[in-house]
Amino acid sequence: MNRRHKKQGIQPYPCRTISTETFFKNSFMENCVQYELIETHKADGKIKIAGPKFSFEETAVEERFEMGILSNCPLIKFHFSLEGAYCYESKKAEQSSVHIPENYCNMFFSPHLDGKEIIANEKIKIFEIYVVHDYLQSLLHPTYQESFEKLHSAISELKPFRLWENSKPIPPSFISKINEIISCAYTGQLRQRYLEGKLTALLIDFLMEEQTSELQTNEVKVPEADYLTLVRLESYIKKNLKKSHTILDLAERAGFNPTKLKRDFKKVYGKTVYKYITHLRMEEAEKKIVQNGITVAQAAYEAGYANPQHFTVAFKKTMGYLPSVLNKPFIYKSFKNEL
Repeated sequence: MNRRHKKQGIQPYPCRTISTETFFKNSFMENCVQYELIETHKADGKIKIAGPKFSFEETAVEERFEMGILSNCPLIKFHFSLEGAYCYESKKAEQSSVHIPENYCNMFFSPHLDGKEIIANEKIKIFEIYVVHDYLQSLLHPTYQESFEKLHSAISELKPFRLWENSKPIPPSFISKINEIISCAYTGQLRQRYLEGKLTALLIDFLMEEQTSELQTNEVKVPEADYLTLVRLESYIKKNLKKSHTILDLAERAGFNPTKLKRDFKKVYGKTVYKYITHLRMEEAEKKIVQNGITVAQAAYEAGYANPQHFTVAFKKTMGYLPSVLNKPFIYKSFKNEL
């Protein structure tokens, strides 16, 4: 994190600088793709900003906090506002600002980032993928120019471009993919290969015509306000997997009646509330057994099951195999390949 002074006063002004030589060094897909998770929160009169390449803290004297951003190369940015709203304002008057509300996403191209990011919420969590401007052609060739003619023209002419004038809600499938990237526990070469695969899948899903149509038409057949309420509820469930959730409690938290919650939740996530919660718990248990080496009994307890046998039955029904195979790498791998 570089620091510069504001034009007025002597208060330090934090600024993110994206340089081709350093930002994309040891990145992904031929050193052309990099991602960042940036989180901020306010506490004790201070704002704390944390990212993979920087950490910054200063006394917050204003209701909103501004952070500069500067790049020395043309960039395509895929932005996902997971918590809180995001806004980018360019120094150039002819360039419009980019506003992405909570649980929304967008993609934009900038020949040269030079402006400020505005943080107005108490807490913000954003996930961004940066792509070197000429990499998309190799990723999507030969569909690239035909499907994204306006983007291709903007890149060729080095003109700013935004995929949608108004940002779109993040599909639940994207949130799942982002969480897999964020929570990756692998290291070394295995981590590199795993993340390259996940990032490639997310980029292709975002860019392919049928996926773009899903984002544009909002395939989920519920009102936008209700959709965002369900996204927040799903986030709450993930953070409280050990808790015993009831439909009445969740409906009250969402502000829905139980019937509406059960109907709309299944429309958005493709499963009933209870099946979805069970699937999340089994995925978390699987990860802890494989990556942390805990026992099945420990995993059962962490998943909220007092009886390990009940956990084993639920795991087999949900995942298609017994949790005991997770401690047998070769058998486990064969099961995963068959599913």
